[in-house]
Amino acid sequence: MPDRLLPTLLAAVGLLLTTVCAFMVLPAGAGTGSAVAQAGPLDTLGAFFDDMGRSIRQTTRKITGGTPPRRQRPSTPAAGGLALKIERSALVPTEVHTGEEVTLILRYAISGAPAKGVVVREKSTLGRGGKNLTVLKDESGTKENGTWENTLSFAVPGSAKPGQYTVSMQVSAQGQTRSTRHAFTVR
Repeated sequence: MPDRLLPTLLAAVGLLLTTVCAFMVLPAGAGTGSAVAQAGPLDTLGAFFDDMGRSIRQTTRKITGGTPPRRQRPSTPAAGGLALKIERSALVPTEVHTGEEVTLILRYAISGAPAKGVVVREKSTLGRGGKNLTVLKDESGTKENGTWENTLSFAVPGSAKPGQYTVSMQVSAQGQTRSTRHAFTVR
């Protein structure tokens, strides 16, 4: 009896899987065909973000450690609390063609953080015409007192329309947010 049960069970499972897979593959294939046939503005917008997403590279590194000397302290912490200050921000170049690379630099200082550090959120967004197009970076991590620098680069997608774009960069920790904005033009 067990000799007959196993082959029968395997045949039943195989038939079930074949039927279910065929049922799932056909609608998926049909949907794909109709999506390709309806190419339009959403596809070009998707291509813009896909191209940009593949080109983004970023690094964050600590420039200096500890609390800076008194005369260089980023700002006076309120009642011994956290102080957060943007020391430098840049975007280069300010005029580009499609396919060229744009680099953002954000340097900020933290003082008054506890010895274990503080959770810092770094966020960069790309906009055009007063609207946010996409988030280039949105990461959080624990940072100690000191000066930190984040560098982010991306290639301007071939589908980018000529005109002015803005990049907003912000850093936040313990309810404090510091931000800066730069513009570049696609020719």
